[in-house]
Amino acid sequence: MRAFIFGLLTHLLVAITGFGIAAAGTGPIVTSASLKSAPKLDGNADDWQNVPVVQVQITPANDGDAKNYTGAITLDVRSGTFGNNIYFFIEWPDGTKDVTHKTLRWSEEKDGYVEGKDREDRLALKFDMGGDFYSCMLSGTEYKADMWHWKAYRSQTAGIVHDKSHTYSFKRFPKAKKHSAKNGKEIWIARPSDKGDKLYKSQRPIDNIGESVPKYIVNPNVKGSVADIKSAAKWANGIWYVEMTRKLNTGHADDVSFRKGQTYKAAIAVFNHTGDDHHSTSPFVLDITNQ
Repeated sequence: MRAFIFGLLTHLLVAITGFGIAAAGTGPIVTSASLKSAPKLDGNADDWQNVPVVQVQITPANDGDAKNYTGAITLDVRSGTFGNNIYFFIEWPDGTKDVTHKTLRWSEEKDGYVEGKDREDRLALKFDMGGDFYSCMLSGTEYKADMWHWKAYRSQTAGIVHDKSHTYSFKRFPKAKKHSAKNGKEIWIARPSDKGDKLYKSQRPIDNIGESVPKYIVNPNVKGSVADIKSAAKWANGIWYVEMTRKLNTGHADDVSFRKGQTYKAAIAVFNHTGDDHHSTSPFVLDITNQ
């Protein structure tokens, strides 16, 4: 009887809030099979013609989010392995190419620089590293994940995906921030960059050195675990094409270690023209085959 009541309440919660409880290991299966050769990292699909496309439908993480400019869209996802590396080729529709972020513009009225409204496009992949993995950050469960955060300006300028980790806990821990989860619980979340050089730093010059200057200075020679994932990207005719690769096993403790013949719980999200958490997402399963 209790199980029936709990199931009924859960169904009502989903219907009222639009929050689907994306159970771990659910969603489309993206098969990563052996490739005959390593794809050229250039953002073009020429090397991927013989790799099956898996369509992943993403929907807004929060219903009624007026600042979510992504909406419900379908992503074409392809993956493969060659040698000791895993590769992804992902494309999705986006009517605008946003490759600058919070550009500083000189204001004569304020006698200083003010932050512009430009925001970069972003793509994120998240892989389970233990615990009660969910695709939503605010699901209210404890787990750790490897986060691959591609940023059209702040990471692609350096030719990489920003490699980070996410930790979610009910207990407070160093450098974590408290959030209210959708299940009513308080959750502590930390999202540090992986070890290595700082990928970018911010600036706000006092003197006028130009009508517009970038707020973020990207390190083109970043090294360390933070730079494990190499990337290339292209926007054309209203579509983003993002290609990325990383070693199956980087040997770094802050990365998920991939093995052939294993499956991995994962999630994917798109952030369209936003610097905040306004995104659309979906869980998926990564199946790395021995074939």
